[in-house]
Amino acid sequence: MHFNFAGADPGKGYWEVDEVAALQRSCQEAGLTLEGIENVPHRCYDKVMTGQPGREEQLENLQRTLRAVAAADVPIFGYHFNPAMVWRTAMVPGRGGAQVSAFDLDDSIARGSILGPSTSYPALTLGTQQMWDNYRYFADAIFPLAESLGLRLALHPDDPPVEWYGNVPHLFWRPENFAEAWEVAHRSPAWGLDLCLGTVSEMEGGAQAVDTMIDIFGPPGRIFYVHFRQVQGTVPHFQECFIGEGNYDPVAVMRRLVDSGFDGFILDDHVPHMVGDPPDRPFRAHAHAVGYLQALVSATSAAR
Repeated sequence: MHFNFAGADPGKGYWEVDEVAALQRSCQEAGLTLEGIENVPHRCYDKVMTGQPGREEQLENLQRTLRAVAAADVPIFGYHFNPAMVWRTAMVPGRGGAQVSAFDLDDSIARGSILGPSTSYPALTLGTQQMWDNYRYFADAIFPLAESLGLRLALHPDDPPVEWYGNVPHLFWRPENFAEAWEVAHRSPAWGLDLCLGTVSEMEGGAQAVDTMIDIFGPPGRIFYVHFRQVQGTVPHFQECFIGEGNYDPVAVMRRLVDSGFDGFILDDHVPHMVGDPPDRPFRAHAHAVGYLQALVSATSAAR
């Protein structure tokens, strides 16, 4: 099991060991194994990402959270390094009348975001080199601790994968930048990826970008887990869709992952909103995605 911390507000800016341990126990009591926690609230480390005053306190709080996660025997901590967060510009019709989120770069500045707590920084002057400096500062403070704790940190790509958005530059919008990030982290064994197939397939090249990421990071074991999501189209225009009707072939990608040595876990990500589902709880679409992934794993295993 994987848990998203984004909506779990700690109030004080970090989680105590007993708080994470309580979550672990609740999973174990349900017969589940908690294998990863991702996405602490944006406000817990926004100053770290942007290099603003207050980042030292946020880094100390993030270190406290990492110690708590490791002490609760949760092996993976997922994060992003995208101050502007996730942006979409419209909801459009998908298959079977489902509503899916879409992004149109030409229309985005005027319309803004309609999904999630996206953030822009109209008064911030921040260049790409400064963002890399901020990531290096973060890496130097966090990865040695993660190594000592035996904790793995999984980086999510920037969504949408564009070079600049929300008045801040993006770093993780193309495959070669992830390779640079690994070097910035001194090839730490704690450094790896939350390989979001949806976001990567939004990049220029679509399915080819997915293959490139797997080929680079699969063999050295740098893919810690996978978000199995699909989109149709690439930047500057794309929309989400059901698994099996997007830019890449799910069977081919699963085989490529296995052949690359990947042995982590996979999970569904955000999904279309099917007719009859509550707007904030797309149960049917998640059930469809999980069923698809279970069949995909079984088919791939049987073929080996």
